[in-house]
Amino acid sequence: MSRLDFERRGREADWDCAHSACDARDKRSGYSGVAIYWRSRETCPVAIEEGVCGTRTKAESAIWPNERPPLVDEDYARAKALDDEGRAIWADFGEFVLCNLYAPTTYGAVDEKVAERIDFKRDFLRALEERLTSLRSRGRRVIMCGDWNIAPNWKLDRAHDDPRAVEPKNESREWLTRVLGQDGMCDVFREVHPNVKAFTCWNVASGAQINDYGSRIDYFLCDRDTLGHVQGVGVAQNSKGQPPPLAMSVLYPGRQTTVIDHFAPSKVSGTTGISTLDAEDISKSRALKRAPEPPKRKVAETTLKDFFTVKSSKKKMNEPVTPGESKSVDAEVNDPDVETTVKKVNDYDAQAALWSNTLAKMAPPKCAGHGETCKVRVVKKRESPHFARVFFCCPRPAGPRTNPACDCGFFAWRDDRRSK
Repeated sequence: MSRLDFERRGREADWDCAHSACDARDKRSGYSGVAIYWRSRETCPVAIEEGVCGTRTKAESAIWPNERPPLVDEDYARAKALDDEGRAIWADFGEFVLCNLYAPTTYGAVDEKVAERIDFKRDFLRALEERLTSLRSRGRRVIMCGDWNIAPNWKLDRAHDDPRAVEPKNESREWLTRVLGQDGMCDVFREVHPNVKAFTCWNVASGAQINDYGSRIDYFLCDRDTLGHVQGVGVAQNSKGQPPPLAMSVLYPGRQTTVIDHFAPSKVSGTTGISTLDAEDISKSRALKRAPEPPKRKVAETTLKDFFTVKSSKKKMNEPVTPGESKSVDAEVNDPDVETTVKKVNDYDAQAALWSNTLAKMAPPKCAGHGETCKVRVVKKRESPHFARVFFCCPRPAGPRTNPACDCGFFAWRDDRRSK
């Protein structure tokens, strides 16, 4: 369903909405965005604005009248960049102002790109705080919600392997602590459930959601006066019931899988297109139609000389050839009447290609903790220096290292020969 179809159906069901999407030139489509929905028969906002710096507001601001937006005078290009990622939208409902946001995230070792995003997040939070302070100084009630990419309490709102670990310095968490303290805003969930551990974000690719090994980075903030009107708050928990045998969580437990994983070549004789696990489970309840395997062709073993072969693109016409006799490659190369293309490959490229082919066929090793065949993963983050690099990891879902049923932490790059 397209976005327009979704919005049309929402209006037909008495819902209306406002959204802010990413328009940054250096970001892919759908990189970020936020939206607010409301029942049009019950309420309607008196004003809606995007961003934290006002660069998308064409006319004078109705939510911040007669005010200069943050960063606009000192660095308009930076202010526009903060708004272009579509990370905040404000709706004034009269009794209160609602802000839905998606704060920038920072992760990994600090290099040039990570440092730039740290500065970007710092500027975003600074502008956001100025907008919030302005509204509250005029006596406005403010509700802020969304994905903050900040765990408010390092020990209580994050899963840990070592409870004795010391909290590292985190500039974003320090900012949030100051906002929750001096500015009188409160974390609604933590006010109602002061000691409950409940997470809202997990590394799905590692299966961390199975062991509830994550962090709480999605929450509501509001002022004390508004808190008194809150009727309930919580984090929805997964059902404790056991799914039926054919549920995907039962057939493919653990780490996130793809469609290709489900159609891996089978080890069961005479079957193709379905994994061994599927054949063992599903054959108990239904008969499988098994197609015979096609005959395998003999493939000559690749050598270094194969990278220097000469490919002929045009044969000499009307040339008599004695039966059982073939013209040599050298003769074709020296024949001026035959057009040839010689692939020039230096020794370095040839050896690199040979090693690549060899490593591509390397079987996954066994993880050190459980002795189980590792999962094969690929680094998909384009900004990472290891983008497209293949690695092996423990096949079990992520969780506390003290739990033997969880990921043992085994890791090895495929192109590291020591991992064989």
